[in-house]
Amino acid sequence: MKFLYFFTASLYFVFCGSSYAESLVFAKSGPLDYSADISETILKEAYGRLNIHISTEVLPSERALLNANSGLLDGDIHRIIGLENLYLNLIRVPVPINAIEGMVFSKTKGLKIDSWDDLKYFSIGLRIGAKFAEAGTQGMNVSPAPTNDLVFKMLDRGRTEVVVSTRIEGLLTSKKLGLANIYPIEPAIVNLKLYHYVRKKNKALIPELTRILKIMEKEGRILEIKKTAIVELLRQ
Repeated sequence: MKFLYFFTASLYFVFCGSSYAESLVFAKSGPLDYSADISETILKEAYGRLNIHISTEVLPSERALLNANSGLLDGDIHRIIGLENLYLNLIRVPVPINAIEGMVFSKTKGLKIDSWDDLKYFSIGLRIGAKFAEAGTQGMNVSPAPTNDLVFKMLDRGRTEVVVSTRIEGLLTSKKLGLANIYPIEPAIVNLKLYHYVRKKNKALIPELTRILKIMEKEGRILEIKKTAIVELLRQ
């Protein structure tokens, strides 16, 4: 009887268990973090090739990181390199899945900003949890806000003189809010690659996920998804 039980259980695992798709939930900055939306689309395809379903929980940027690091979620959709040194329970998947251009935005057209150091003369708005902006403006006159909408509304109302954000977030947020008098200051103040992070408990996924992302990168699929998503966002 015992043999029959284990034989039956083994058959169940072979015919049912093997088709089971694991499900993971990752932190995603929001609301309306357009870059994170693009990275999520890329990762859904990558994990899908491994028969793993993923979903996201949208949280303010800093809370998203804390929840991913604490184990409430399975990781974070994307972040800049180096956060694994601060959030020790997160491991970086080594293939970049996205990139950002860190930009200064202002109501003054043609403002000259060549380096982070040039910003120390201005009052600065940024989104809480935007780590590249927080690091670049450390010790300066910063007014942080929880969402991009609030950051750009402060600039529009004269509560700050400049904003540090990504190119795509700044352009799309300004467009959505109808703020035609806000301009990106060229060139970008910084260019950064973005990486997917998983919790240590999920580290066994990293070799296969890395392999899939390298294939997608070689196929040009990552770039294709990104371009399609940006066109769609601009159209909306």
